Amino acid sequence: MAELERTKVIEQELDKYGVYASVTSGVSMRPLFKTHRDMVIIQKPEGELKKYDVVLYPSVKKDKYILHRIISVKENEYLIRGDNTFFVEHLPKDAIIGVLTEFNRAGKRHSVNEFGFKLYSRVWNFIYPIRYVWHLIRSLLARIYHKIFK
Repeated sequence: MAELERTKVIEQELDKYGVYASVTSGVSMRPLFKTHRDMVIIQKPEGELKKYDVVLYPSVKKDKYILHRIISVKENEYLIRGDNTFFVEHLPKDAIIGVLTEFNRAGKRHSVNEFGFKLYSRVWNFIYPIRYVWHLIRSLLARIYHKIFK
């Protein structure tokens, strides 16, 4: 119940002030954000969002909000994926309640308009196939290791 109340606060803040700031939680956007270390500034979206934007949207159960990256823009939906996840979600365009505009990472303030952030977004998305294969190999090796030594 407390989590549901917190999510309502997020929507209220965005509706009232147009902006919401929070410390990150979870691992789906690693290595960009580290849990309980980094802070994000979210604003209400204005206009059409684009590929590489990081967006905030409610989970399917609507008991929490998720911050993931748009990897493709379709006519009526966005395809999104966390930087540290390996599956694509189809999200209706009207499900997005906020977009990342700034963040404080390890004590340094950054804008999503900075060259470094834009470069990271594109490179991280470009090397996704390599990261995915590495993830599969690592998972397979871990299973083999556990079967042998347990």
